[in-house]
Amino acid sequence: MELTPNHSIGQGHIIHKRTRDTQNFFQYKAPYLCVNLNDPHSLPWFISFNKLNCLSIFYRQHGYRDKQTSLFKFATDLAKKYQIDFHQVNFITIPSFLGYSFNPISFYLYLDRHNQLVSILYEVKNTFGDQVHYLSLKDFDQKQFKKNMYVSPFIEMDCTYKITVKIPKPHRFQCFINQYNKDEDQIFYASIDLPLTPLTKLNGFLFFLSNIFGSLKAITLIHVQALKLFIKKSHFFKYSQRIKDKLYLD
Repeated sequence: MELTPNHSIGQGHIIHKRTRDTQNFFQYKAPYLCVNLNDPHSLPWFISFNKLNCLSIFYRQHGYRDKQTSLFKFATDLAKKYQIDFHQVNFITIPSFLGYSFNPISFYLYLDRHNQLVSILYEVKNTFGDQVHYLSLKDFDQKQFKKNMYVSPFIEMDCTYKITVKIPKPHRFQCFINQYNKDEDQIFYASIDLPLTPLTKLNGFLFFLSNIFGSLKAITLIHVQALKLFIKKSHFFKYSQRIKDKLYLD
């Protein structure tokens, strides 16, 4: 699977579908950056790492969540620990717009010298500020992970994820997540379909202007859907255990 190595932007089409007890479906678009972490200095003036700007990616929100440690340092430390042979790392995320962002999931994509995908680190957050990482070292079809962080108050903790990533074209990234309960019944489905366009000063600034409220829209939609499930009397699971910055292998 070959991915474009350059800085890119795109509107991700996101689907959430609940498939047990209370049926629920919603979809929306979210603004994503795909940034080459090896080359942060080539970003246009309105995009910054660790500094307030039109579009920003803050160290305190990703990786080690340490204001002094870059995401490239985080990614290379992980590569050394797990012997990932790579040439560059592309980071796909919803950036902060004027300082605010919400990222349910971001991706660190390790590429070889031919821009082929060799490893993926999934960075997952919930609305409480918890964060976990899931690392896939091999192929990327139906990779199974034990659920290790409370995400939705309407889905229990005793679940597994099966995650598939596809890159049908160098400028298109897709991720499909199926969630199963302890009886191996599918209870939830989510997907991201992200066409990518090479970043330029013009299209990047237009991207910023047209998506200023992108993160606010995402967090609002999530809470609106939670309210709908509450009104429909879906089973509620109490949030009881904080999880911070753990890594799980496939």
